[in-house]
Amino acid sequence: MKSYTLRVPSSKKAEDWFDFIRKSLMYTEDINQLTVDFNDVRFMDTDDFVVMACLIESFYLKGSEIKFVGGTKGFNNHLFNIKFKEYWKKGFDRNKFTLSYNQTTLCLWKISEDMIYSYSMYARQYFEKFTKNKDLIPLASNMDEVFNNIFDHSMSPVTGYIITQYYPKNNKLSFSVCDFGIGIPTSIKNADVELERDFEDWKAILKSLEKGFSVNSTPRNRGFGLNNILEFTESSNGNLVIISNDGIVEKKAGDMYRAGTSNFKFKGTLIKVEVDLNAFEEKDETDQIFDF
Repeated sequence: MKSYTLRVPSSKKAEDWFDFIRKSLMYTEDINQLTVDFNDVRFMDTDDFVVMACLIESFYLKGSEIKFVGGTKGFNNHLFNIKFKEYWKKGFDRNKFTLSYNQTTLCLWKISEDMIYSYSMYARQYFEKFTKNKDLIPLASNMDEVFNNIFDHSMSPVTGYIITQYYPKNNKLSFSVCDFGIGIPTSIKNADVELERDFEDWKAILKSLEKGFSVNSTPRNRGFGLNNILEFTESSNGNLVIISNDGIVEKKAGDMYRAGTSNFKFKGTLIKVEVDLNAFEEKDETDQIFDF
């Protein structure tokens, strides 16, 4: 029986996390027993959880049994509340929606093509109860956009994961989505889009955010690329971070882009969206009769 241990970094440095992911993916073959050791981890953000879920999934799909050790008491309570450790147990259907015990966290979800619109609709309804009559339709539609982009372009061996977290103290919401696919830059380069010579990955990400830019979307996708996500974060006083292959782009509402080469050597795409729920429009009560 061949075993391998993932020693999850307690560091919050992105360089440490992506180095951990890259090195771990070298050992996915022929591992019968995978141990996920959380060491002295006290906290993981939404982006940490989805990257970690995709990594575990990569081993699971190759036949590994998964067990968990380590982590502080408070952190393990959080893992229990969001049912993280249950996702790779025998008989657990990760494609279906799973309620967490933590009211401010919408479950980790292995993105399923059949449930895209069910998840985004439920996310809207779930978090509207915290918002005092705010309309979260833009949240749902932008989740759809990200999900459809994964299915249309990523070619990921794992279909991707999402988790959504509400922060009551500042009335903000964060969701992160990750896949281990070919990445946005490769998708754009493969589409014969006219690009300058030696087009860097971060420039390809910026290209994907341009209004009207799209790479051969299927009919179910609106075909607006990721510009909708950008406009969504701008209008909601939010923040958008996209890491794909060797490129990283961050855009905070009202500020200039921060973009460049990351040196993470990450094969895939990680998108993190943070929004201020105070910035959302009020519901139009006259339309509620038509809200099924």
